[in-house]
Amino acid sequence: MTNSQPLPEWLRGRSFTVSESDGCGVSRRQTESRNLHTPSRGIRVPWGVQQPLADQVRPLIELTPGGIISHSTAALLWGMPLPPWLVGSFQIHISRDASNAPPWRAGVAGHHTRFRPGEVVQFQGMPITSPIRTWLDLAGMIELDDLVAAGDFLVCEHDRIFGPKRIAMVQLTALRAAVKEEFRRRGIVKAREAADLIRSGADSPPETKLRLLLERAGLPPVTLNHVVKDALGNHVSWPDLALPGWKIAIEYDGEHHLEERQQAVDSSRNELMARLGWTQLRITKEMLDDNEGKAAVAMVRKALYARGWTRPVR
Repeated sequence: MTNSQPLPEWLRGRSFTVSESDGCGVSRRQTESRNLHTPSRGIRVPWGVQQPLADQVRPLIELTPGGIISHSTAALLWGMPLPPWLVGSFQIHISRDASNAPPWRAGVAGHHTRFRPGEVVQFQGMPITSPIRTWLDLAGMIELDDLVAAGDFLVCEHDRIFGPKRIAMVQLTALRAAVKEEFRRRGIVKAREAADLIRSGADSPPETKLRLLLERAGLPPVTLNHVVKDALGNHVSWPDLALPGWKIAIEYDGEHHLEERQQAVDSSRNELMARLGWTQLRITKEMLDDNEGKAAVAMVRKALYARGWTRPVR
């Protein structure tokens, strides 16, 4: 392809099928340009162009009769958090009903399975497994805590005076009911365990990880979506995790908390919380990742002891 024969504008900068290019009069010689590569037969992708995942998947779905986006690919499209090793995978997961052969082509992880009514929906005009079905399929791919984090994402909802309202993609009762209806699915035992651990209100996987660490250490159950108010009833803080009975607020400090402006906001909030009698704890990524999070657990335990908590005798 030369500069005098560019692709039609609507094909530029995105993946497309050869059938699409044929339909608008593009020659096969143009589709074999050095500016394009062929990840799978019948598909052309421009080099060096960042595309949304949906645009990468669409040509594969168009060339896979009966294909349904599933597993980790569906999870990413729904926005579910996944472990880094899975986010970086180049494989696109496509399923077919069990009555058909699984998809077989380069770049595709093919599956064939049975779908219940409602388990296949539409996403930007493409068939995809529903959020609940996607989560069930993930149970056979990822570890327990990662599965809980994905479930926390699905059921999270809150309505704060700042930021957009968060509406749950899936009700926790519906997710737990779906687990009870499954028996022979790969990973179903793990899914049942995860369903019991999922809570509504966690905004990120680190918050889920921290909550699970504290629960497994035998500390009192934390509260999500707790609002700290002043004497006039004004909202003061919305801690990631809270122990209201001991007036302990726990925040996970992500990278944005290193910014100077955010640090000033955090400092002011800490002072206000102290005046209201609350202890504010800040947990960093390093504390969570180092030595199985023992430093984070120790910090919360120490604050509880200082507030008069005594560990229950077992």
